[in-house]
Amino acid sequence: MSWLVKLALAAAAVAAVIGGYTWWRGGVLQEGVLQERAIWVAKEKQDLELRDSDARQQRQFNDQAATNHITAVNLVNKQLGIANEKIAKLSGRQCLDADTVRVLNDIGSTPGDKPGRAAAGELAGTPEAVATDQDVSTAIAICRAWYGELSDQVNQILDIEDRRHPLPATAAEQTPTK
Repeated sequence: MSWLVKLALAAAAVAAVIGGYTWWRGGVLQEGVLQERAIWVAKEKQDLELRDSDARQQRQFNDQAATNHITAVNLVNKQLGIANEKIAKLSGRQCLDADTVRVLNDIGSTPGDKPGRAAAGELAGTPEAVATDQDVSTAIAICRAWYGELSDQVNQILDIEDRRHPLPATAAEQTPTK
């Protein structure tokens, strides 16, 4: 055998060893890549399920907040109805003079606005504008009803926002208790 044939056989053997190693290594690497991809897909699936669960819980919380607000508004409306029945039985005597009515009606208006209506239905600027106990009671009842509805609505919104964006835990809260 010539040295050229021996060299060719040695080169073929080395190529076979390198090719086999590369093929084996590629299979191992491919298996590792597939395992990493499977882990990544499983993590993405779990993250998606958690997001869906969080969204579902947030919707349930929002629905409960809306139900609570509707209940509160119904209660306020019932209270307003009771107040209106009581107000209708008042005597109608004059209890606020024109100047007081004018001052009260100017609250919340800006300069240049038309003056608000007096409680008795006359323009606030008219000297005869007075308010009866019924007018005052009606105005107070309406204000309290609007305040009750708005207050409850703001509280429900704040509860929803607190749930959406919880405050970070303090160091004391993160420390496990014994």
